[in-house]
Amino acid sequence: MFQRDRHRSAPGQSRSQSALARRSASPVLALQRAIGNRGTTRLIARERNKGTLPNGVKFGKFPVIEVKEGNLADWSSGKSAPDELTVATTKGKHSKELKRLSESKDRKDRIDSLELQTIIGENSWLKITIKNGHVRDYSDDGKTESWKLVDFDNVAREKTSIGKAR
Repeated sequence: MFQRDRHRSAPGQSRSQSALARRSASPVLALQRAIGNRGTTRLIARERNKGTLPNGVKFGKFPVIEVKEGNLADWSSGKSAPDELTVATTKGKHSKELKRLSESKDRKDRIDSLELQTIIGENSWLKITIKNGHVRDYSDDGKTESWKLVDFDNVAREKTSIGKAR
């Protein structure tokens, strides 16, 4: 009677060799074996949360800043770009620079490039890059700050979608 190979390993390999080859294919599993479940979970969560906010803005050397409110709907609607970006953001290390740029009378004091990111729908996000803008009307109330970006030169939109809409 015919004997069936239940281990489904390649000819000439034992079961343990094929299982080891499969296991080493995933770098996450290798990390998990090295630092354990809890450490892997913490590391993945930390990497996943780095710079991922529903609405954020980034300029210069500063990390992504959380946008609390503003005219983001006007920017994400797909129509022509508004004349100014108005946002309320959380205060942080970037606040001194925004205040300095807002108070500056020198026309050369500009933000070279500002990236605005916003999630639209369940599976898409929009990244808008604005070049050479002036910061105006900076004010803060302790925890948040509001400011405008005006007189910019160029606006580029990049929409990214993952999978099909639900």
